[in-house]
Amino acid sequence: MVEGLEVWALTHDRELREALIDPRFRRNWRTWRALNEGEVATDHPVAAMVYLDNMLTVDGEAHRRMRSPVAQAFTPRRVELLRPRVTEIVNALLDQLAERDGTVDFKTEFAYPLSMRVFSALFGIPERDHGRMQQMVNTAFSPSSPEEVRAMREELDAFLDELIEDKRRSPGEDLTSALVTATDEEHKLSDAELRDTLWLLVTAGFETTSSALANAVQTLLTRPDQLAHLRSGSIAWEDAIEEVLRQSSSVATLPFLFAAEDVQIGDRTIRAGEPVLLAYLAANLDVERYGEDAAEFDATQSRPRHLAFGHGPHTCLGAALARLEMEVALTTLFTEFPEVSLAEGETPRLESVFIHAPAALPIRLGPRRTAA
Repeated sequence: MVEGLEVWALTHDRELREALIDPRFRRNWRTWRALNEGEVATDHPVAAMVYLDNMLTVDGEAHRRMRSPVAQAFTPRRVELLRPRVTEIVNALLDQLAERDGTVDFKTEFAYPLSMRVFSALFGIPERDHGRMQQMVNTAFSPSSPEEVRAMREELDAFLDELIEDKRRSPGEDLTSALVTATDEEHKLSDAELRDTLWLLVTAGFETTSSALANAVQTLLTRPDQLAHLRSGSIAWEDAIEEVLRQSSSVATLPFLFAAEDVQIGDRTIRAGEPVLLAYLAANLDVERYGEDAAEFDATQSRPRHLAFGHGPHTCLGAALARLEMEVALTTLFTEFPEVSLAEGETPRLESVFIHAPAALPIRLGPRRTAA
């Protein structure tokens, strides 16, 4: 059951990986029988996540058409060009936290602002809108009533309409301006697709990365032996980041694939029109693929490629940027603050089926490394 819906869930790596490239499954919500027949309302908290027309909810040529304008901003070269800006933001945030005594909330005061500022720089979103965006995203990923979902969607639509009009009046070098151009001049997107594409990018653009970063810090601070290997250079930071992404995936699940015809998986039959939940975190802990110790974090091991960013045509476009933010943030934090530690007490968790992460992460930075 997911928010009152009966759905199938793919929790093993092989079955999930195969389904993600199986043409018998579709992303398009129009394939969802219960939604089309009125058994599930369009303002149901989960249905609202897929009742859209963007690159995550379409297939085939429509998917390629919608993905193309966004993909141009996430080539390896363009992502690497963001490194100085990411480094600048990381250093500024750590400078602010270093002035504080006692405990700081790493997620709220560092991970969120970092991912928000990087995202906003890429999409040309002014700082005055950051708090507004974060509140809307929190609602999207939290247990919500249909009334709260409708209110959030109305507010988000209004925000996106304002953003689109601003870029039409004063276009810049940002990705939002490029998407507006792709709509108005190149006719790659309709007006509705433009707004739904921005809806997807806003809701997924920074929550997942900030949660991945919080997971990484929490994981490393509870495994001092692994952290010592990283600081000595005997383990590469890239390997540790991949192991965090696998063992503690910030995206626990995503809705949905829909069976376009009856599909047999093992001894179960998924009937045409039924929804399938994509259980990425469970699949990343699959002992058949990752070994009997799959649930354990161990960056010294060479593990098979994980599913944290998906698989197939809908693989996450922002994967390289998320890895860059994590690399710069983690190496700087653990180099500059050699005594950083978790604060005492339990760490609260997000109440979300979709996001696997702490709601807050209290830490103590300790003294800053002095220059040689």
